[in-house]
Amino acid sequence: MASNGIEHIGLVVKDSKKMADWYHAALGFIILKSVDTDTGHVAFIQCSETGLIFELITDKTLAPIEAALTHPLQVHIAFKSKDIETDKNRLLEMGAEFVTDCTTDDPDARVLIVKDPWGNYIQLARRKDAFYL
Repeated sequence: MASNGIEHIGLVVKDSKKMADWYHAALGFIILKSVDTDTGHVAFIQCSETGLIFELITDKTLAPIEAALTHPLQVHIAFKSKDIETDKNRLLEMGAEFVTDCTTDDPDARVLIVKDPWGNYIQLARRKDAFYL
């Protein structure tokens, strides 16, 4: 099967409704859908910059992903940042928690990780445009 692109990425989380609201307020995500289900709640949120969609699921029959994370690099969502210190401080003011600065071999880059209020890892990265080439 040839890929036609990513439709969405799904994550089981502790509180999908509050998390969707926080990602909307803190990171500008668009809430596409937010509904209660028989076993919890589901929200579809979309990154306003890239169009990538996340499905946030709260289901009382499933353990949230945050419960299994023991290191910030296991699962994280990385965002580009032009002003990493300002972005970090804004997220901290909104309830995120600073985790660590990340080492990089690029002296012009800066990468760090914070946790959202539910324990999911968010990476902020300021790199050269040619980093992935």
